[in-house]
Amino acid sequence: GTTGDDDRDPFIGVWQFAEGFKSTDGQSYIVNISKDPNNSLQVLLKNFGNPGTEDVVATGLVTSNQIVISSQSLINGWIVEGSGKFSNAEKTTMTWTYSITAGGDKEIYTATATKL
Repeated sequence: GTTGDDDRDPFIGVWQFAEGFKSTDGQSYIVNISKDPNNSLQVLLKNFGNPGTEDVVATGLVTSNQIVISSQSLINGWIVEGSGKFSNAEKTTMTWTYSITAGGDKEIYTATATKL
């Protein structure tokens, strides 16, 4: 975009993810989204998927109103992939669909993220 216009800005912050799972196993957790200092189109998502340690970070590509997480291996051994897009005009909620492959089992999740 133009100077001073960063598509990532609305995504930056602390988000409460609430999973709506196919069973009652849905969980709620915090994801901290920050700008990737090494890539002006990317964001870093700390604690994405709730691996249980703050050190696990996924990388996402921002395109206008969504974040796309291309298939990637995290340091805890998980493989994650998915995307989230804004679901309201105020850009305070997102709808996410993603998969986590852990120990060979691939699970698909949906979540609503609310900006805190």
